[in-house]
Amino acid sequence: MSSINRERLISTFMELARISSPSWEEGKVIDFIVAYAGNIGVRSKKIPCGKSYNLLLSLKGEAGIDPVLFSGHTDTVTPCMNVKPVRVGNRITSDGTTILGSDDKSAIAMFLEALHVIHEDRLPHGPVEVLLSCAEEIGLNGIKQFDMKHISSKLAFVFDCSGPIGKIIVKAPYHLNMTLTVRGKAAHAGIEPEKGVNAINVLSEIITKIPSGRIDEETTLNIGMISGGRATNIVAEESKCVLEIRSISNKKLKQYEKIVRDTAKNTARTNKAKVSIVSALDYSGFTIRETEPITLILSSSMRKIGVKPEYCISGGGSDTNVFNKSGVRAVNLSCGMQNVHTTSEYISIQDLVRGGELVLAIIDTVYKGLR
Repeated sequence: MSSINRERLISTFMELARISSPSWEEGKVIDFIVAYAGNIGVRSKKIPCGKSYNLLLSLKGEAGIDPVLFSGHTDTVTPCMNVKPVRVGNRITSDGTTILGSDDKSAIAMFLEALHVIHEDRLPHGPVEVLLSCAEEIGLNGIKQFDMKHISSKLAFVFDCSGPIGKIIVKAPYHLNMTLTVRGKAAHAGIEPEKGVNAINVLSEIITKIPSGRIDEETTLNIGMISGGRATNIVAEESKCVLEIRSISNKKLKQYEKIVRDTAKNTARTNKAKVSIVSALDYSGFTIRETEPITLILSSSMRKIGVKPEYCISGGGSDTNVFNKSGVRAVNLSCGMQNVHTTSEYISIQDLVRGGELVLAIIDTVYKGLR
């Protein structure tokens, strides 16, 4: 198997990092990727999505070989204007005033370098697809709006997890959002407060009765936002909170949704208030066994590059959740990023290179078959 061009990969990553790409404003980084792909014989297709695009790269391969999909996202969190990547020893960091953007531009650089090596060394391969979604950081927007009919692959390797190369997320949670709106009764707070029903007080009582934080090894619940009231001299007529429930177990998710609903309704009734409840599943969870084809491909590929697989459970969501819900079997893999979403973010050059090697190894394993 051919080798990754270390310095070219580093250069590509740092160039990607310099391009500002907050959510919904990924145009310049998409243009860079399209130009790079065109120079190495890879087709690009920009698919409109909201105010931006999802980008699909396609490389034809030998007939009779199953296609394989790699995926990441083009947006970054803020602050991401004027990123200045700095190479210090075996690390690449920002200058400390912005994020670095290795979430998820390290993955993009790995994909492009692997495709470059295939083109340069004329390596035999099957069909390869690369899907780069937009607006991932603010709710998986790109992948949620992507029509899976655009892709042929049934297996997807998503590189969007922190930690050293080798980490494989085999379980990730279902995620439910709930909004509770309590309506009490307004009254003058100084003259006749007895005639009012304070919605803030009622909501506060509901919140104190709801389990919160880490409930068990699979489940969390968090009250994220609270609002209510109009003025200090008015008994608050309305109050609202937004919360989330996450669990690896869909059964537990529904169980705690019912607990929240019952607690809210009973507490409101006792206090002569009313409560409306809106809930929506943000994304579905997934569980992947270590004996499935996708994990067997991964373990074989990692052996080729001398990396030991580390199977992990995550409390966070990613595009991987949406792929699995849509019938495309997917795992989330580390792309080497560390301290993500902070100005102290960094990636080791060793992980950047190993990530590129892993992409090549996966393509090679799918082409040759497990052995």
